[in-house]
Amino acid sequence: MSGVIFGHTIKSGLRATIIWGIGLLLYGFYATAIIPDVDALQQYTNLMETMPPALLQVFGVGEDMAFMSTPAGFVSFGFFGYIILMLAVYAVVSGLNVTSTEEDQGIMDVLLSLPLPRWRIIVEKFAAYTILSLVIVLLGFAGLVAGLEMSALEVEVGRLLEGSLNILPSMLLIMAATVFIAAVVRNRGTATAIAAAFVIVSYFLNVIGGMASGSIAAQIARLSFFYYYDNTGVMQNGLAMLNVIGMLAVVALLVAGAMWAFQRRDVGI
Repeated sequence: MSGVIFGHTIKSGLRATIIWGIGLLLYGFYATAIIPDVDALQQYTNLMETMPPALLQVFGVGEDMAFMSTPAGFVSFGFFGYIILMLAVYAVVSGLNVTSTEEDQGIMDVLLSLPLPRWRIIVEKFAAYTILSLVIVLLGFAGLVAGLEMSALEVEVGRLLEGSLNILPSMLLIMAATVFIAAVVRNRGTATAIAAAFVIVSYFLNVIGGMASGSIAAQIARLSFFYYYDNTGVMQNGLAMLNVIGMLAVVALLVAGAMWAFQRRDVGI
């Protein structure tokens, strides 16, 4: 029975993965092909400089407007700044699919009748959705590279790959948090609301912290995974491995917690 759930999850999730991947590919292509040359990029940056700093912070634009006027800065804002919010939807839905969706549909008891421990359900499904998430991220990277071919902008492909791979730890953290919540909270609607609140609160903690640098709000922002996502920093300096390792460690703890919680509670039928 080893790997059966993993293979079934890959197969059942492939259609949604292709749809999301194509959407991300097209968005990546648009984000890099929309600016034809450096002059057009400068005009775009000049327009943004007229906007209130607080509003720019909400949209994920930091204080370094000089970097924003570069091709890498534009991609950081126009693609990586928004894509994690979009993919949070996929991550939450995937996290619910690990246990909550089938439990809500009344078919989890059939799955549990198989000769395998409960923790295998969580581990194999989470591993499958990790692979599917990586496919989506790589298709987005392919769209970015294709868009550059249609534009006069120059961005290092290696840096684009780092920026793309930087999406994955945050996706996995959202997914793992959702799996944990769904393992603790039996009701699917409640689990969905809590997972959505987790993403929204994390986003605004980071936004408020960015507005009030040097204050206690800036320190509280460290509780947000968006703080460690740091798409601008990655596009400037490359992957921050400490951030990546830290988020993956939290992912492992959340998955372990979900295994423990799911093992010890009654499953809805």
